[in-house]
Amino acid sequence: MSDIGRRELLVRGASGLAATGVSGVISVPTLFDVGTTAVSAADAPARQLGTCGPPPRKSPTRQTAAESMPPLPLPATPLRRSEPKAEPKAPLMVAKLEYGTTQDWNTDPGDVDNLMRHCQYALGLWYGWRQMHVDELVAMFKANTRCKVPVLYISGHDAFEFSAEQRAALAQYVIDGGTLLGDACCGRAEFADAFRKEVRAIFPNRSFELLEVDHPVLRAFYSYSNVHYRAFAGGVKQEFQGPPQFYGMNVGTRTGVLFTPFDMSCGWDEHTHEHGKRLIPGDAIRLGINLISYVAAQRQVAEVQSITREVQAPVTRPRQQFTLAQLRHHGDWNPDPNSTYQWLRHVAVESSLAVGFDLKPIDPVDAQIAPHPFLYMTGFRKPRLNADEITALRRHLQAGGFLFINNCSGFNAFDQHVRELVGKMFPDQPLARLEPDHALLKSFHTIQQVRDKNSGDVRPLELEGITIKDRLVLVYSKNDAVTHLKQVSDPYGNGYDAESCRQLAVNIVAYALQN
Repeated sequence: MSDIGRRELLVRGASGLAATGVSGVISVPTLFDVGTTAVSAADAPARQLGTCGPPPRKSPTRQTAAESMPPLPLPATPLRRSEPKAEPKAPLMVAKLEYGTTQDWNTDPGDVDNLMRHCQYALGLWYGWRQMHVDELVAMFKANTRCKVPVLYISGHDAFEFSAEQRAALAQYVIDGGTLLGDACCGRAEFADAFRKEVRAIFPNRSFELLEVDHPVLRAFYSYSNVHYRAFAGGVKQEFQGPPQFYGMNVGTRTGVLFTPFDMSCGWDEHTHEHGKRLIPGDAIRLGINLISYVAAQRQVAEVQSITREVQAPVTRPRQQFTLAQLRHHGDWNPDPNSTYQWLRHVAVESSLAVGFDLKPIDPVDAQIAPHPFLYMTGFRKPRLNADEITALRRHLQAGGFLFINNCSGFNAFDQHVRELVGKMFPDQPLARLEPDHALLKSFHTIQQVRDKNSGDVRPLELEGITIKDRLVLVYSKNDAVTHLKQVSDPYGNGYDAESCRQLAVNIVAYALQN
């Protein structure tokens, strides 16, 4: 039987029970309960098509102390009364997006409300939520008004499609610093396929892929490597464990679009069903808390990165001695243009170089890399360079070129990808740690120590490289040495402070041009 037919049968059956006076009891599961919820006949007729969870709980109200009525002429006796007072509103964190023409957008009416309550208990942070129609976002977009709600949450069962105006408004929302969060309620493939399709239509030039295992969403508050899944195939129940499956799209150094094809919304609402595929409620709630923690921590970065501040050179310059050529690849090749421009600004201010301020993106092919002795590469995901591109880079470095690779945010996954790439470029020569007295550390500034961007404490300088005929041709920083140049960076990242980044950035360019 199809899901639509099943829902219609349930509605008709519930109506019949109500008519005969049969009643039931709703069993509310605990945080870690993985049982099903029995639905009362009295409640069923009030549910609209497409909903599968209970409504949100009412917010508590306060009773004021007894208040006196205004004085009355004697001998009347003053009356006293008490009034319910609503709690003050919490700062908005989530807007649940209403879309389409059916109730399918609100399959779990109490999911966000319940998640916010768990966040208040676990994090000690009091956040609010509200419903928002997608046309309200469109109106703000047309009025050139920025939507300041940190998260737009989309859930449902069925396929859907946004209009061109709605896509443009959603794109601007994410670029302005917002986070788009999607959840396939009950693990429905119709919704999952539609959400992926819409994200690729909204951002056709950005990758939307499975998150790496060390992504901050999986460790923002609770550290997760495996979760518990429950799925039903052909009526057969399956329970298994595996890594959390989140798909993400990066905007700058943060992930601005997040999506899970395994149902979390029913888990936030603390109920399950004997169909579909989902996370059990305990894991769903904890990962939901991680999502809110991640977005809250990224708010300052999101606002800073919403505007790229380009550096403009004078109109007339006697010569152009240095242009930064950044390699394009398949692993988020340009996550933080703001910091790259800051890099060029420091080189121009602190040295005598006539710097070309244009960030020049190039592909790793002979014709494009040949005019540029200095190449820069960064990213988050696997670059996926083919054999011809790897050979072109190796020839360029052997012929006198220089390549600096920076691990943006210092994540372990990109570190492994870089080591694999360098191993293919130079299979007979592993990366070697630069000694404290290496010429690069004295090429302009004398760098004797560096500091951590989070704690400010002195930490080891971990630069590695490949040397050919006593010339360093490739330098790799496993810790982020660039993005904190703008003094605001990924709070979950691993890197050096702004002063350390400034000195390293200038020295790397100076060494490359001197050699």
